[in-house]
Amino acid sequence: MADDEEDDEVYVVVELRGVIDAKVLDLAGKRCSILGVDTPEPVLKLGSYLFTGEYRDATGTCVLFEETEAADEGTSSGTQSRNSSCRQKRQKLPKELRYFGKTEKRLYMNTSFLQEKATAKPAEPAQEAAKPDRENSSTESQEEATGKAAEPVQETDEKPDRENSPAEMVVDDS
Repeated sequence: MADDEEDDEVYVVVELRGVIDAKVLDLAGKRCSILGVDTPEPVLKLGSYLFTGEYRDATGTCVLFEETEAADEGTSSGTQSRNSSCRQKRQKLPKELRYFGKTEKRLYMNTSFLQEKATAKPAEPAQEAAKPDRENSSTESQEEATGKAAEPVQETDEKPDRENSPAEMVVDDS
């Protein structure tokens, strides 16, 4: 394999800030996607939550560990009393930490919300007729909106064709 084709593996510590509730914490360890990982302002999609952020150098070195199951030191033998074996079953085995890696990069991310862009003129009847069409393709529209969130929002003088395009979305970093 040539040097140009090798992938560099870089670890980054991600710090989530903003509106974070118990539902986000339940998503720990689940799959997430990062849009624009090579850009200065990547977007993290974790479940239905969006986070936008920026890379910064960490003060010092961040050491990364992974949890492993601790080895069970005691085995159930005929000499152990019934109560102690039941007690061991009720107790969870302790977790051990094993060195995984280190990094000097941090990704600070804040909660972001998608909002529909406000328009100057009231809704037209043609837009109302197009609504059921958008509802049927909500997954596609959500993916498009998430993809647009990774790109900087630019104002233009052109009016988009509202009848054939999904609703435009902007990111509100609150």
